[in-house]
Amino acid sequence: MQVLEWALLYPQIVQAIAPIATSGRHSAWCIGLSEAQRQAIYADPNWLGGDYTSEQPPNQGLAVARMMAMSAYRSWQTFTDRFGRQYDACADQFAIASYLQHHGQKLVQRFDANTYITLTQAMDSHDIAQGQDYKSVLQSIEQPALVVAIDSDILYPPIEQQELADLIPNAQLGLPSFDWDWSA
Repeated sequence: MQVLEWALLYPQIVQAIAPIATSGRHSAWCIGLSEAQRQAIYADPNWLGGDYTSEQPPNQGLAVARMMAMSAYRSWQTFTDRFGRQYDACADQFAIASYLQHHGQKLVQRFDANTYITLTQAMDSHDIAQGQDYKSVLQSIEQPALVVAIDSDILYPPIEQQELADLIPNAQLGLPSFDWDWSA
C-alpha cells in the first residue's frame, strides 16, 4: 500500500516500485475481515473501550483476531495440503487449531491491541484515488512496476494485482509459486 502511495507522492524520488500482494484500495472483503478481527478484540472483557492496562490487556481478543488474519493469508488448498484433518491426540485438537493458536499467542507477545485496531482501520481507509477517478490515478503512476501476486492469498487475491498491472502503464505482473515454510 505504501509503495503505491510513495509512487504517487514522490515521483521524483521513487524510481521503481514492486507492490506485493496488495491493491490500490481496500476491498469490501478486506474491510469485512478487519471488522471481524476488531470485534474479537472489542469482545474481550479486558478491552475496556481501549483503556486497558498493560497488566491486563485484551490478549485473548488479539489472539483471536490474529487467528482470523492467519486464516486469510492462505488458501483452502494450502491449508488442506499442510494440515488436512491431522489430529494431535496429545493436544486433543486438530493440527490447524494448534497452528492458529500458536500464531495468536506469538502476536500477543509482541503487539498491542490498540495498535492492531489502528492498523486495521488505516488499512481499511486505504484508497489511492482519495475521491478521484481510481483508474486515472493508477494510470498516472509513471515508474516501472513489478506487481507481485501470491496465488494462495485470499485477503488480496491475484485479481487485484492483475488490475494494478493492467492499469499502471509501465507494469508487469509476477505470480511466483511459493512453497511455504510452515514452521515459521
